[in-house]
Formats: sequence, structure tokens, C-alpha cells
Amino acid sequence: MIDANYSEQTWYEATADRGAPRPSVSGKIEAQVCVVGGGLAGLTTALELARRGVSVVLLEAKRIAWGASGRNGGFVSNGFAEGMDNVAARVGLDAAKALYQLTRHGTEYVRREIAEGDPTIKMGEGWQGCIRYSNADVKKAAIAEMARNYGQEMQFLDVAETRARVNTERYFQSSYDPSAFHMHPLRYALMIAAKAEQAGARLFETSPALAVERQGSGWSLRTKGGEVRAAQVVYCVSSLDRSIHRATGRAILPVATYVAVTESLVQDVIRTRSAISDSRRAGNYYRLVEERLLWGGAITTRVSEPSRLAERMKADMLSVFPSLGNPKIDYAWAGLMGYARHFMPLIGTDGQGQWWATAFGGHGMNTTAMGGILMARAIAAKDDEYRRFTPFGPQWAGGPFGRVGVQAGYWYMQLKDRLDERRSGKAA
Repeated sequence: MIDANYSEQTWYEATADRGAPRPSVSGKIEAQVCVVGGGLAGLTTALELARRGVSVVLLEAKRIAWGASGRNGGFVSNGFAEGMDNVAARVGLDAAKALYQLTRHGTEYVRREIAEGDPTIKMGEGWQGCIRYSNADVKKAAIAEMARNYGQEMQFLDVAETRARVNTERYFQSSYDPSAFHMHPLRYALMIAAKAEQAGARLFETSPALAVERQGSGWSLRTKGGEVRAAQVVYCVSSLDRSIHRATGRAILPVATYVAVTESLVQDVIRTRSAISDSRRAGNYYRLVEERLLWGGAITTRVSEPSRLAERMKADMLSVFPSLGNPKIDYAWAGLMGYARHFMPLIGTDGQGQWWATAFGGHGMNTTAMGGILMARAIAAKDDEYRRFTPFGPQWAGGPFGRVGVQAGYWYMQLKDRLDERRSGKAA
């Protein structure tokens, strides 16, 4: 489970209305499907099942979107954490195109649900991806490849155009993706939860699933206060509970990232309302929220929140934008994500009534929507589109040795970033 010392007072919590807590499970409850986990994948699964007339119960161990779903960067864009070139190398270009199209459906779904539910949840359009050393040819080639192979149109921005939007000498060329946007992830999750309940789903908070056992042709899920009996179970717990479903739990590595939000600023360095990221392999991602700067980055397998987190995040921010001066950090927090070894989501079934949609760390909000839709279609309509993820099934992540390896890999990537920048003569 996530470290008890993780800060619960995020900017998202401060600017969202959760309303009254939902009840815990009490006594015996029956449903066709029980979803375990109240993050965005679980909520979308519950909503889409309920919309299809399926009786569904959702169990959340704490509160809705308490974990990574309610404390992330808020980016919504097509694609996966794994690069599409690596995906295509594994499954072939045609299969990679089909997978990419599924992520596009996820982005469109999130955009549509916000537009129909509460347009104020969306906070800005577009995503600018900046590189930290000059390499126009490589950037142009990457943009052309995405357009040619996946129909993903992006705009190339030269150094002058890049710095006109993001005024720092740390950045050179960039790409601009007009299909992406950014949002308030916690408010989005709460909206999806409300829509699910309106459609007939029953959502329970402070109700961790303590055990799941086969019972006849279905499943029994025991909680502290009662029991849920369901024909089918969907696990959407990511890294917060890696024991309830062994096959996916042992395949997930917990990876932390950090976010800070400044006081309201009067500044002239970030001149765009788009989301922004840079090319470092464990890079920075940020955006303006109201007149504040939300800054994220620093990937690690350490699962406890470090001391002096606000100061660390501010130092990283000022290394890119020194002209910001000394902004006050009003909020700083950690989020624990779940990654699979292959950097793709885990989406599938054992064929015995157990399903999973998890390991969405690093992918963006589009894939949680995609996963929920695929689960609902598979269960309610026997749709087999989810099988496209069969090549990316659960693989043992190595336990504590896997975490050591991943951390060493991130340190190596950070070293390569600095070497690349120095070789270019533009050390950051």
C-alpha cells in the first residue's frame, strides 16, 4: 500500500469538492460485476458497464481517485509510455496502428465526457514537447514518422517559435500536438464517479477488498464490513495493492513522481496555456493552472515522500526558468504509479471471470479511459478488442530486485541526458 506519510493536501484536493464520503460495504451485496479500485480505469469500467445495463459494484480502499488518478500531471494525449517504434517492433506496424487508434479513442472519450459533463474541468489545449539540445532534423523526422505511420499530426516549432512560447535558453526545437489537452484530474474522476452512480453503479469507499475467493460459478470479495458476490471481477488497483490479484500484482513496479504548485505568479516565461514537457528521459512536465505553475518530474522507485520536497521541486523548476526568481511553493506532493516491465498497460483476462486493466503509469489519462471501455465492451458485449494487448501480458517485474534495476536505469538515463546536452555544447 502507499506510504502513510504521503501528503493528502494537493492543489487538486484544495480545488475540488468531494462531497460527503460514500458508504462502506455492510453485509452481503450481489452484482454481476465487482470492480476493485476507484481510480480512473475502475471508474470508467463501472460507468461503461452501468451504461450497458450491467449490475456493477465498485470497491475503493480509501476515497475515489485518492491515488495516482487524482494527483497526476493532468495530461491527456494519444499514445503510450512505451515509444511506438518499440511497440511496432514487438507486434508489427499494423497491430501497432490499431493499438494507437485505441489510445485516440481514449483521448476522444475523455474530451467528450468533459464537454458533456463539466467543460470547466478542461484547463487548456495542446501539448508542446521541447528538446534540451539542438537537433532539428531528429525532431522533424520523429514528427514525420508519427504522421506517416499513425496519422498523428504535429507541428514543428523552431528555436525562435519554441522560445516565443516557453522563454528559456534550456530549450531549442519542439513539437506541438493540437489533439492533446490538459485537465483537473481529480474533478474529472469525481465527475465520472457521479455519472456512474447516475447510471446505476454502486460505489463504496473505505472498503478494501481483503480477499477474493472462487464461489460456485462466481467470486466472493470479502471486506471488513461485508461481502460482495459477483459473477466477474475487474482489478484496477495498480501499485496501491499488489497482493489482491497475484498475476498482475507481481507484474507491477511502483514508481513515484512528484508535483509542486506555486503561488499565483506574475511572469513572462511561460507564454502558453498548453501542457509542456521536455526531452529528458525522466523529464519535466508542467503547465499553468490559473496563474500558478504546476511542475512535475523526478521519477524514482522510492515509495516514501522525501523531505524538503518543495525545495527540491523549486530547484528543478529554477534550473529551467531562473528568471522566475524565488516563487513560493504552496503545494508539493508525491504520486505512486504502476509500471509494467514492457511499459505498456496490462489489459486482459484469465478466462475464469477475472479481468484486469492496470499499469497505466506514465501513459496519460487517455489509456485509463481506453482500458475501462475495453473492459466494459468485453464483459457486456463479448467484444474481443482487448486481446490486442495479449502480447503485453503480465510478466514478473522482479520484486525488490526489479525496483533496484529500474532505479539504476533511471539514474543511467539521467546521466545520458546530461552527456547528450554537454556533447551538443549546450549543457543544462
